[in-house]
Amino acid sequence: MNKKDIVRKKIKTIRENLKIEEKHRLSSIIIEKFLNLEEIKKSKVIMSYMDFKNEVETRELNKKLLEIGKEVLVPKIDENDKIVPVVLKEEYRTGKYGILESKGENFLENKIDIVIVPGIAFNEKGERIGFGKGYYDRFFSEYFKKNKNILKISLLYDFQIDNSFVGENHDEKIDILITEQRIIKL
Repeated sequence: MNKKDIVRKKIKTIRENLKIEEKHRLSSIIIEKFLNLEEIKKSKVIMSYMDFKNEVETRELNKKLLEIGKEVLVPKIDENDKIVPVVLKEEYRTGKYGILESKGENFLENKIDIVIVPGIAFNEKGERIGFGKGYYDRFFSEYFKKNKNILKISLLYDFQIDNSFVGENHDEKIDILITEQRIIKL
């Protein structure tokens, strides 16, 4: 097992054992910090995701973003195994890997202001360990050809920060990390 696999396994285990009350409490703090960022107030289109397996509760965040007038997108995995941004609607289907996907239409415009990027572990340089499939790295490499100014933000629990691993050259770095304890702008 390489270092990233060891860190991935360790953090996944901690996150999976997080009690539901603690997940709610920490998620509320993290969401509040996110919503108070100046970058959020200035944005129009935000790509989020549907939380899965004890991730920070983005479903609640998505509702709040809609309430304050943001256009919210979520990813779906298409037949080519690529992320496609979809307009968030309150109708869902279970997608690949058991993750909920919106039944909304594909977002065909080029301008996404912010992408909330999921992950399992992060370091303080903005490098992340995902689930190991490379979906977001591929999405960003294609999307950045159209939109160079996209802001990448990750919402995570402070225990998900682990500085013992080093990212790889093809890994896209996160611009802002938000935990219940701190905001790290890179």
